[in-house]
Amino acid sequence: MSVSTWLTDRSIRSRVLGVLFGVALLSIFTMAGVAYRISGSNLERLSLDQLTSVRELKGRQIESYFRTIRDQVITLSESRMVVGALGEFTAAGATLRGELPNPDDDLELRLYYQNEFLPRLEQGGQGGRTLSEFWPEDALGRSLQSLYIAANPFEADARHTLDRSPLNTQYDAVHEVYHPLLRSFLERFGYYDLFLIDAATDRIVYSVFKEVDFGTSLSRGPYRDSNLASAYRAALGAGVNEFTRLEDFQPYDPSYGAQASFISSPIMDGGDVAGVLVFQLPIDRINDVMTSGRDWRSMGLGETGETYLVGSDERLRTESRFLVEAQQEYLEAIRGAGVPEATLHSIEAQGSAIGLQPVQTEGTELALSGATGVARFLDYRGVEVFSSFRPLDVPDLDWVIMSEIDASEALAPVAEQRGRMLFWLAGLLPLLGALAFWFSGNLTRPIRALSVTASELAEGHLETKVTVDRGDEIGDLARSLEVMRRSLRDLIERQNRSIDALSTPLIPIQDDVVVLPIVGELDQSRCDRLRESLTQQLHDNGSRYAILDLTGVPDLEKDVAVSLIRVAQSVRLLGAHAIVSGVRPELAGRLADLDIDMQGVTTARTLRDAVEFAVQGR
Repeated sequence: MSVSTWLTDRSIRSRVLGVLFGVALLSIFTMAGVAYRISGSNLERLSLDQLTSVRELKGRQIESYFRTIRDQVITLSESRMVVGALGEFTAAGATLRGELPNPDDDLELRLYYQNEFLPRLEQGGQGGRTLSEFWPEDALGRSLQSLYIAANPFEADARHTLDRSPLNTQYDAVHEVYHPLLRSFLERFGYYDLFLIDAATDRIVYSVFKEVDFGTSLSRGPYRDSNLASAYRAALGAGVNEFTRLEDFQPYDPSYGAQASFISSPIMDGGDVAGVLVFQLPIDRINDVMTSGRDWRSMGLGETGETYLVGSDERLRTESRFLVEAQQEYLEAIRGAGVPEATLHSIEAQGSAIGLQPVQTEGTELALSGATGVARFLDYRGVEVFSSFRPLDVPDLDWVIMSEIDASEALAPVAEQRGRMLFWLAGLLPLLGALAFWFSGNLTRPIRALSVTASELAEGHLETKVTVDRGDEIGDLARSLEVMRRSLRDLIERQNRSIDALSTPLIPIQDDVVVLPIVGELDQSRCDRLRESLTQQLHDNGSRYAILDLTGVPDLEKDVAVSLIRVAQSVRLLGAHAIVSGVRPELAGRLADLDIDMQGVTTARTLRDAVEFAVQGR
């Protein structure tokens, strides 16, 4: 059914009800839709503004942190204590082997590598490695590691608490002087490790934590291709004060394959480079800065927000919140996002995503290209997020900072608002329906009343009054219809009087004889008018004879015939004589069958005979 057909085939009330309800629904849903979109847009803007605020706060903290590191490494490298410590450690190392009782006994060191270092390296996802890859390249390196690693009475995580070995070598004496000071500096400022490297031999003559890089050469030893060696060579080649070189995080074997970053500064003795001071940066400290001590909620990041760093290789430089809070769900999510199984295995083995988790998103690509902005895209888990990003201003590092939150959480208030809207709409619809029903009824009820009245008037019941009393257009219509009814009733009454006059013509033949020719159908109403007209005129004119000519009457019903004869009989009451003429044979038969009393009524065959009878009877 077409709309036009529906509109024309339905009652006015149905149409008014449908239009009112439809317009109300359209208005409400339009307003709800606009409100939903505006609130969603506002929430998105607020979420992005919040993310940008967090991004700027954490970005400035990280940039400030690296500036502090640079200042500290420069300041410490310029101190006379460090210059003296480097010289003394180098000199003591040169005489060490001569002070050892069994300088070539490497069995304890070999057992350490085989029973502790290699198994722990394998636990960190670096399986399949061999001793030859890490074995110190010369006897001095092996001797230093034997004293402070293999023979160290403390566990690996507490190895740095040893101030001197029990052999009381010259190296032990120097170590006992400087190690507590340098260890205190490291613990105070939270570095992972601190190295003194001799420029003449490229050897690590001292480190706080004493991992397997201790005592090795960075030009000939097993770690000559590491980022520690790169940081060393950059500082060595600079040859000036206040120079620093920061190397990005990379897997570092001496730290059991964990990600390690190094910053270096030359140690100047006079105008010459005596060596290099290197800090191994603490990933935990950077993580604490980025996560506010893993308290993301206090930063306004809710249940899914996080701020993290990404390097130029598009991999994480800080820990993923989702790995920290729900490791298995995180692993399943990145597996679904297409992260290779080998990477998944490494992340699971190390319990860390730093340097492993790829972050190849729209935001990181823009930020690495130098752009700052906000956007909505899929993150490294394949989840839609709101993100605020920018490059970091950290010399030597091409890092970007990302501040993100799941779009579903950011827009959760909109979803709640939509639920509330639907709830209120569900409660409002019956009210709207009731109001529309009441209004349509109030509007169409007088129209229906007018319709009923108009139908009665159309059937001829002009006595029916139009009773609708309103002050609006419907009231105007009702009043107009009442005026029309009265005018029509008056017109019909005038017409009836005219018709009565025409349908009951009394024709005087002589002074005391009148003729009433009757033509056409007769009914009870016409008989009554005939009687009234005839008796009135007989009374007024004093005629003695009244001729009722039925020549033009085709037929008579029984009650009409009785009424007609009574008209003739009523003439006698006025002292006149009634003569009925022109009765046709079939009408005569009908009157005979009706057994009507014709007493006092004279009949004549024709009007002529009736006239002659009346004239002669005078």
